[in-house]
Amino acid sequence: MERGLTESNESIAARAKPLNWNELEPFTLDCPVAGVFFFLPYIIESGVVDLVKQCRLPESSDLDATHACLSMLLLKLMSSERLSHIKTYDHEPALALFAGLNVLPKSTYMSTYSCRTSETLLSQFQSEIVSQFTQVYPTFYDADYINLDFHSIPHFGTESEMEKVWCGARGKAMKGANTLLAQDGQSNAILYTRADVLRKDEPKAIQQFIAYWKKIKSQVTETLVFDCKLTTYAVLDDISKDNIKFITLRKRNKKLLEKTLKIPDADWTKIKLDIPKRRHTNCSVYDTTTTLPKCETVFRQIIIKDHGRAEPTFVMTNNHELSLKEVLMVYAKRWHIENKIAEMVSFFNMNALSSSLMIRIHFDLLWTMIADTIYHRFAQDLPCFERARAGTLFRKFIDMPGKIVFDGERLVLKIRKRACTPILLGVEPLKNGIHIPWLNNTKLTIEWTA
Repeated sequence: MERGLTESNESIAARAKPLNWNELEPFTLDCPVAGVFFFLPYIIESGVVDLVKQCRLPESSDLDATHACLSMLLLKLMSSERLSHIKTYDHEPALALFAGLNVLPKSTYMSTYSCRTSETLLSQFQSEIVSQFTQVYPTFYDADYINLDFHSIPHFGTESEMEKVWCGARGKAMKGANTLLAQDGQSNAILYTRADVLRKDEPKAIQQFIAYWKKIKSQVTETLVFDCKLTTYAVLDDISKDNIKFITLRKRNKKLLEKTLKIPDADWTKIKLDIPKRRHTNCSVYDTTTTLPKCETVFRQIIIKDHGRAEPTFVMTNNHELSLKEVLMVYAKRWHIENKIAEMVSFFNMNALSSSLMIRIHFDLLWTMIADTIYHRFAQDLPCFERARAGTLFRKFIDMPGKIVFDGERLVLKIRKRACTPILLGVEPLKNGIHIPWLNNTKLTIEWTA
């Protein structure tokens, strides 16, 4: 085997180092995914880089936290399945320029970076990031409702100590990471992730989220929306005493169904749910109150029938101010978080478990959340694509080749015109050039060629 070559006869890339702008010669580089540079103004606007420094994420002798985290964010924005797959871009200096490096870091460095973080550090980082986002992007976090759901990330290793969890996509219980996610009910932005929820701690996970959200916004005024398996009746009673509003389902049982059958037909109310594409918009409802086992709080119970299901559905809430129709409409839209999870699995490869170590899984999820938020912000500047998924945005606006030219003073990103170019020409943050702080404040301009 020759020196400088791997066993598969591939050349080994140079050691990753920060670019020295005082000694940098003019250059022209080909870039396979030139559109990723469109995210630069949004990354700068979000303040992510400043928070990476503020939270003191790990550094090495050559690379500081900014270089490492921008490299990770780059991979997330390009839908890379795993951090270790960075070796695909070992010989792409144009992509390394995104993070201010000569080449991107090696796969070992990237896949082990999170091992130097702690749960306390990641919790602080997540709180600081979302606090910053709520100030920079207030419309992403001002809904009256928050959707919550568990997602099981399967693990296919044989030697891990992970618990077995139910993986709906696989239809069986297997080792994996039980993850709780919270989503703004209006913008669909992810505002919380936690990847180390053990089975015994599942019922109290919602209380941990409430404590986290109080830290962000000082109080929880939103109504929490989740399914019946998220927590227990005892916890519902506790959060009700804390004046936290929620909407959830009640588990059916034989006694409950028998009591429902005895309700006279005259007591049921016919309503219509104005939800687009819903097959069964008309249903019958019965609004009453009840006390759950071992609970002191009197809850509102809405029973629904004639809605396309064989058995009635029981909606539980402690929000007595919402109208009957509003409660049903809000819960019916809980599927938004299921759609968001599906998007994170398909584009951000959330099910490609980064490790059997929970700390590394949580770290990976945090950068998935950040990348998803930046995609969402980018979409707001694209007319008719404001609600588009990240995969669609990547395919239409990001995944395009180009050239990066440095003339000694400024950077020029040259991209050939495409069908989506007229939309990108109207994006205000891309019009007048971008001054990049971690690239010696060098100005990057975009030039569209024929």
